[in-house]
Amino acid sequence: MKKILLSFCASLVLVASNFATPSVALEANIEETVGNASLAGSFLAAQIAGRDNDDSAAVAFYSRAVSLDPENNELKRNLFVALIANGRISDAITIADAIQGEGNPVFLSRVALGVEALRKRSWTKVPLALADIRGNDLDKLTAEIIKSWALVGAGDLKAAIANADAIDGPNWVMLVRDYHVGLMSAASGDNKNAVARFSKVLERRQLASILTETYARAIEALIRSEIRAENNDKAILALKKGTDFLPNHAAFAALQRIMGDKKTVTPLVTSPQEGVAELLFNIASAIGREGGTPFAKTHLQLANYLNGGNDVVSFALAGIYERQKQYAEANELLGTISDVSPLYHRASIAKALNLSSIGEKNQAIASLRELIANSPKELTTYMTLGALFSRAENYFEAAKIYDLAVAEIGTPQPYHWNLFFRLAIARERLKHWDLAEPNFKKALELFPNQADVLNYLGYSWIDKGIHLDEGVAMIRKAVELKPRSGYIIDSLGWAHYKLADYDQAVRELERAVQLMSQDATVNDHLGDAYWKVGRKLEATFQWRHAINAKPGPVEKAKIEKKLENGLVDETDDTAQNAN
Repeated sequence: MKKILLSFCASLVLVASNFATPSVALEANIEETVGNASLAGSFLAAQIAGRDNDDSAAVAFYSRAVSLDPENNELKRNLFVALIANGRISDAITIADAIQGEGNPVFLSRVALGVEALRKRSWTKVPLALADIRGNDLDKLTAEIIKSWALVGAGDLKAAIANADAIDGPNWVMLVRDYHVGLMSAASGDNKNAVARFSKVLERRQLASILTETYARAIEALIRSEIRAENNDKAILALKKGTDFLPNHAAFAALQRIMGDKKTVTPLVTSPQEGVAELLFNIASAIGREGGTPFAKTHLQLANYLNGGNDVVSFALAGIYERQKQYAEANELLGTISDVSPLYHRASIAKALNLSSIGEKNQAIASLRELIANSPKELTTYMTLGALFSRAENYFEAAKIYDLAVAEIGTPQPYHWNLFFRLAIARERLKHWDLAEPNFKKALELFPNQADVLNYLGYSWIDKGIHLDEGVAMIRKAVELKPRSGYIIDSLGWAHYKLADYDQAVRELERAVQLMSQDATVNDHLGDAYWKVGRKLEATFQWRHAINAKPGPVEKAKIEKKLENGLVDETDDTAQNAN
């Protein structure tokens, strides 16, 4: 046992030293590192790599571990999943038959074999790969829908629908089942049955918040089938349902333009390969919303392998890479989305944000300016560029961008409240209150009960010693609307502080600290309030806690001064104005 532990510890040192080096050095030494790693060291390094979303390193170290212990099923399962996550589907398929045991990796290996058979149009091999699936509702749904799509590929739509209709389960299972039967029918030219099935999906509106992407895709598929069936009035009604559900959805806007130009449309899905890729996308989107990023990634990689160049899949997979802070990989996928795709504009914005995240801020700004020049009516681009400037505290440029956006929108609509709110904040930060205040009021006119606007304007008034009663009422209203917002409760507490109502300030700020215990500003505010009511020891504790929360350099200097000298008494002009 002692020898094993010593070997394990030696492996840890080897692995840790190599992972601590810069990425270039790691790439240069990876083969040597992997080749020298022990079984325990390889396993640990693979787990660390997986945790850090370094799929390439995970594959390398799991491969090493398997070579050292080739009969270990757990290691083979982990290697298989790492290969899928890394997009190395062909390599994963070579070991899929060797994956034994139970659980998600085993089922995923069966799906991968089915995907490979579909890719090769080997329709009869698909059900063999997915035979005798004993899993949960999701596993059974996945297997049977894939089998049904294989039957479509073999030219037997009737058998495909019969197989799918035999699926039973909760309402969400029925929704996905009916959606795919609709897709199979539409792909086979049966628009009547496609419309009927898509309409059944739309009847399950209560599931739209869980299966948002699938529900939206079903609306899009319905619109397409109605157009193809020459039911133009019904297509318009379906489009209305879509825009009511997702007002700014790019796919609905694209279909609206197509309908206006009287162009022909294709079914949403035109082949079994596209159909199964759609299923994998549907599953990944739903699971990804619930925090299952690794699960979603494997399914999207399989979808991308089966139907490469699918813009929806590429965009979703790029989103996974973004969440894992792998921005270069995300941008590589986003770059495959063509400029005629409904997703092109969103993809271009996402690419710019990713560039900003890796420090290429000038390139990001230039990309967004070019987008604005090419598509001046796309409000999202202005909002994104303005946010980048605001984050860099360049409020002058932010205000200029927001002003350009206001000039483009024409008559403001309720959903434009955020534009005026952001413009107001930029003006306020530039100390142009005469320009900021009308924009805060405009935002509230468009959205009267918007908590953040109520909070910001109300606090600004109190801070300036004007409209005090109305300002406090606004913040209280904001707290009612967002009772769990530490920021807004902090504003209420600080408003009482500015009005010299220190006891009430303490009560509100203590609530704010409970909600935001690690926020420097909230702890600093509570420290000030404690000092004012004579609780000086507690005040110094809160100020120290504020320092530990890593405030900015200016704030830190102020807090350190209070720790040294206490809170120097000062005439509270705001409180005097309240009397």
